[in-house]
Amino acid sequence: AVLKRLGLSGWIVIGLLAGVLVGSVAPDFAKQLKPLGDVFIRMIKMIVVPLIFSSLVMGIAGTGDFKKLGRLGGKAILWFEIATTIALFVGLFVVNVFEPGVGVNLTATGNAVDIANKAAAKGEMDHIQMLVNIIPTNIVDAMARGDMLQIIFFSCMFAIAAASLGKEGKQIVDLSKSIAHIMFRVTHYVMYISPIGIFGAIAYTVGAFGIEMLIPLLKLVFTLYA
Repeated sequence: AVLKRLGLSGWIVIGLLAGVLVGSVAPDFAKQLKPLGDVFIRMIKMIVVPLIFSSLVMGIAGTGDFKKLGRLGGKAILWFEIATTIALFVGLFVVNVFEPGVGVNLTATGNAVDIANKAAAKGEMDHIQMLVNIIPTNIVDAMARGDMLQIIFFSCMFAIAAASLGKEGKQIVDLSKSIAHIMFRVTHYVMYISPIGIFGAIAYTVGAFGIEMLIPLLKLVFTLYA
């Protein structure tokens, strides 16, 4: 009866605790559970692109009113700038005071970090080129790589074009609404396996890197959550 009353959050906590237990008691077996976490992450990535594309087309083209769309766009940009600025200051304060992530090193060697640092130090960021790169040359390629900025740019252009066609674009807008609703349902299904995915990921982490890794890792997670 208790198990029936448990919601998804309860099962996630159970999966987390079970992963810690298995990783501590049977580390060799726990290392073999990594595919469970990998499958869950891959399924999350699987739903992102169609969900973003259909939601943007539905939201932008579904207004049917370019004046209303302009007002919404202006408000969205203003809110984005304000929220981003606040988040930047909060993030800088938290990272300097609490130092989340210190002690979290899930790579077998430091090579990955060294390579990333060397790549970042090769040159300054080219802001003009960054803006140019937002425009995709091949949207299929951008979707395959999961380049979110390029996908968003194309989705907005596509939605505006669909809205401008009026009745001719209505079928595409309706299709986007249907796809968005379907993808929300797919997301709901994927979340059902989240306790199993979390169980496998935590079991592997504890088995491969030791239970002491959970302390800085939990500090990082709770700081981000807060």
